[in-house]
Amino acid sequence: MNYMDEIYDFKGRLDISSRCGLKIVAKPDANIVIITELSEDNPGTSVTECSASLASQIVRDFNLDPEKTTFIEHYPDRGSKLDHYKETFDIVRFRRDGAGFSDPEWERVGRAAVDEMIR
Repeated sequence: MNYMDEIYDFKGRLDISSRCGLKIVAKPDANIVIITELSEDNPGTSVTECSASLASQIVRDFNLDPEKTTFIEHYPDRGSKLDHYKETFDIVRFRRDGAGFSDPEWERVGRAAVDEMIR
């Protein structure tokens, strides 16, 4: 399953140019946004460090309904034996803050759950 359809440039912390992988799956009743951390190919802020502002930028840039959009952070497997470099997926829930988001909370989910959501 491909979790990245394009490279998305965004403003990270302190307006530092940053980039991530992006996949948006539009369904009739919901949007699923998968944001992939590019690690070595990201010159700026990680997606986790600026998740609320990144979600706000994506909603604005792609005209998504924030009430119907689910965000998933994806860290691909980096080929290490260490667990913290293995592939992970987290659903990120935010508090709505006017036109943006705040107070992210992460819930770890497995690959199968993400595949089911985007089918």
